[in-house]
Amino acid sequence: MSKCQNCQSAGKHAFCSLGVDARDFLESESVGVEYPRGTVLFREGDQCDAIFVVCSGKIKVSVSSREGRTMILRIADAGDVLGMSAALGNEPFEVTAESLEPSRVRVLHLKSLQHLLRRFSDASICAAKALAEDYKVAFDEARRFALPETPAGRLARLLLDWAEEAKGATPTITMALTHEELASMTATTRETITRTLSRFRKEKLISIRGVALTLLQPAALEQLSAC
Repeated sequence: MSKCQNCQSAGKHAFCSLGVDARDFLESESVGVEYPRGTVLFREGDQCDAIFVVCSGKIKVSVSSREGRTMILRIADAGDVLGMSAALGNEPFEVTAESLEPSRVRVLHLKSLQHLLRRFSDASICAAKALAEDYKVAFDEARRFALPETPAGRLARLLLDWAEEAKGATPTITMALTHEELASMTATTRETITRTLSRFRKEKLISIRGVALTLLQPAALEQLSAC
């Protein structure tokens, strides 16, 4: 597995901003794992025994109800840290994490995490930043569910959020989710997602080629998401 210092995400995220000594400790004590698509990294309710630092790929993070309904909370990607709150609280995992595509992850077990935080003050700060990022994700999820009144508005908001890191006037994102999974993230149904995407294409708000979805009119989607 490549060194953290050679990673494109170096310096951009919580655990990608460690000092040299803390980074060397992380690299030596963690285990680099490559997960094929569809692999469950950990399940909701399992006792937390490690944190997972995503190096590449996309990880679906979800929760399930007692009735078996699943809600996707976020799509984690390079730089995200999974399991930090459960690890610090010595609690079970609150969510399930599953790879949406082949992904590389550093797995740091609890004992090593505790040593890292005790020995390096910058690691403690990065752990706090990771928790802050989790809070922001939760806030963004609540905003997407609560503020747009229509399914079209919620879908528009989701696409805009994903496109934030894409460059250019017409950002392109990789659509790795099914229509059913998009419905889970926008509190609607698969049929509604299919109709709404068709409407967006017809109105030339987006274009879709394979898994590549391009936002042709981000301003119009922004206006729609405010409805």
